[in-house]
Amino acid sequence: MRTNEDMLNEIENANNGEGPDPIRTYEGDAVEAIAQAVSDRNNLDGFIESMVAVAQRQGASWAKIGAALGISRQAAHERYSTHVKLAA
Repeated sequence: MRTNEDMLNEIENANNGEGPDPIRTYEGDAVEAIAQAVSDRNNLDGFIESMVAVAQRQGASWAKIGAALGISRQAAHERYSTHVKLAA
């Protein structure tokens, strides 16, 4: 028979020592869908950053980039100028 301490150790050491995975232990589909949507969003954010850098290299102004993003020129510059410099 396992002791309470044995069971606690098993829980704490699950998932390579990180403890139980709350997504995998949940029975509903909604949490899986949320996790997939976040993954998709992160992939799209990376793609958008890359395309902003390409647009800048092709001579697009921050005003045009901002318009394409649905934000102001200043907001586009503040959010993506670092990515453009890193991609250069």
